[in-house]
This record gives sequence, C-alpha cells and structure tokens, in this order.
Amino acid sequence: MCGDWNDWSANTDVMRRDAAGGFSLTVDLDAGRTYRFRYLLDRERCDNDWAADAYVPNSFGGDDSVVELTAGTETVLSAAKKAPAKKTPGKKAAPVQAAKKAATPTAKPARKTAK
Repeated sequence: MCGDWNDWSANTDVMRRDAAGGFSLTVDLDAGRTYRFRYLLDRERCDNDWAADAYVPNSFGGDDSVVELTAGTETVLSAAKKAPAKKTPGKKAAPVQAAKKAATPTAKPARKTAK
C-alpha cells in the first residue's frame, strides 16, 4: 500500500497474505488530517479503495483514495481484497467496510487497517 504517509514507497508498507487467502496491513496514522493512498498490485499497477472516504485527482491522470481522520474521530478502515481485480465500469472491487467511532477525550493516533 502506498500513500502520502510513507512518501508513496512501494517497499515500506507491503500487504501480506493472510490465512484466508486475502491480504492485510495495519498502518498507524496521526489523527486530525487526511491521507491519500492507493493499493499497489503486482508491484506495477495501482488500484483505489472503492469505499474510501473521498477521491482526489492525482498528477498521473487518475484518482487517489482518501481516508479522513479529521473532526476528532478515529477511523478503522478494513478492506477485503482476495485477488487483484481490474476496474470494470459499473462494478466495484471487493467490498470494503469503514467503521467510525468517537475518539476518547485525549488525542491518540488513529489506526488504519486494510485487509
């Protein structure tokens, strides 16, 4: 997974295959801001999280997925990706569920988990 928190590094936050045959990764992110990211598939092509909080155009003619950790909330983003899927008009990649809950009164880092 590449994003602005890791300077878009292909080697820093690598998703690992889990026992169910999918991929997962947990990244700790600071609360109070938004982060742009994309899934790096087969180390050569990128795909969006089709249930991201928002999408922002990038300099490559596509869009980046965005996770928003603003407004005093902590977000846990779980993404199920069994295998790389091609973008098909009218269809979405594997379903993704996002859950938001109120943060405790003391500020703590938010955690982003992709499965």
